[in-house]
Amino acid sequence: MNGPGDGAPAGISVDRYGDAVVLNVRAEVPSTVREAYAAAVAAVLEPPTLVEKVWAPRRADSTSRVLVGDADAPVDVFEDDATFRCLLDDDIQTGLFLDHRDTRRSVRAFCGGAEVLNAFAYTCAFSVHAALAGASRVTSVDVSRRALARGRENMTLSGLSPDDHRWFDDDVLEHLARGGADYDVIVLDPPLYGRTKKKRFALLKDLDRLAEGAIRRLRPGGRLVFSTHALDLDSGRLRRAVERAGAGRRVRVLETLGLPAWDHPVAPRDVDGDRGDYLHTLVLGVD
Repeated sequence: MNGPGDGAPAGISVDRYGDAVVLNVRAEVPSTVREAYAAAVAAVLEPPTLVEKVWAPRRADSTSRVLVGDADAPVDVFEDDATFRCLLDDDIQTGLFLDHRDTRRSVRAFCGGAEVLNAFAYTCAFSVHAALAGASRVTSVDVSRRALARGRENMTLSGLSPDDHRWFDDDVLEHLARGGADYDVIVLDPPLYGRTKKKRFALLKDLDRLAEGAIRRLRPGGRLVFSTHALDLDSGRLRRAVERAGAGRRVRVLETLGLPAWDHPVAPRDVDGDRGDYLHTLVLGVD
């Protein structure tokens, strides 16, 4: 269920992870509405496990709690030939972004034999799909060692050898600044904000630097997959940023992707408080 696209209030969505269910609620949704939907989900779906996540503007203020059953054991989610281990009450995130399923499948089409960089890799779902598609090597970069450890586990669960690939707990902008054009495919799915021990990352502020670094590391004829869920950064602005970063190289939009309509329907008109079609992904060819 995806908010007004499914007839629910703005700020409420429901995701399934196997038999378990996660109710996502933004903090501004009144508690009475949140409690009513939690009761309805429990009654209608009868999940053995129901986890409620309340998303606040500050991540530190967001909460996760188990409403039904327990969420001590991990849940394995199967996506084609990939397996992803999710921890439903370990953090505000679960370990897998369900709204990117179609994007991950699209990326596989051009990863065979390619040297692939998955930047802001988190638990490495794109890395797993690229490796399963026959990438010669996948490099996963994220500031979180813990997330990368879960990425290695996801590769193992998917029948892959993580030691055949590379793993760097590193700042993405610094990684991009090192080396030359040595990747055939780069996947960028940055957060709006992030931080390391030394620096803070803000997508809108660092957009040009991020695009420039990615273009510089791409071999001619390479593919750049750039995705964002920033409401004020649509595909047009994203495309212009990459074109500016091209510095004379030819940049072509090969495909534009968004939320999967079959799974994340969007309300046909603006609804106050609704994030609408929040996911924008460009697949770009860089010559």
